[in-house]
Amino acid sequence: MKNISNISKLLILIFSLFSLSSLYADDMDDVEAVINMYIDFETYDGIDDQAELMASDRTYIVNGVTYSNNDRSMELQNASNRVSKRAFPGAVRITTVEDIKIRINGDAAIASFYRVINNINNADSVKAGATVMNSLYQTVSMALFKRDGDWKIVHTHISPTINN
Repeated sequence: MKNISNISKLLILIFSLFSLSSLYADDMDDVEAVINMYIDFETYDGIDDQAELMASDRTYIVNGVTYSNNDRSMELQNASNRVSKRAFPGAVRITTVEDIKIRINGDAAIASFYRVINNINNADSVKAGATVMNSLYQTVSMALFKRDGDWKIVHTHISPTINN
């Protein structure tokens, strides 16, 4: 009887370990999905959708400037995109992500990755002398917290990456 009790305890322990690793794997997949949506929404029209991935108290650091008011930061990004769309009607922005690295500790995740923003100009701009495509290479670090079961971006830091 004692052996059955020990075997039961061992089975419960093994099951618990597998359950924890499964939860961790789910969180990794969920965080990576948030990052991929963040990248997919990095278009001239996707900023509002991107904002839904962020906590209202997100800190955003770009070009050496810190924005601690996420609503104002998103307004600035929207204003910039509206000007770009008017200046270059028909231009397209396609963003890609490479080399995502994620570390999770409980309800907190730290991620880093490379982001390339590719702005493809319209035909009139190219005829006037603009390049067909302008690419911005960036290194991004991001902190995410799990809030009410959903991963939200609470901190984004973007730095230019030197091209080789």
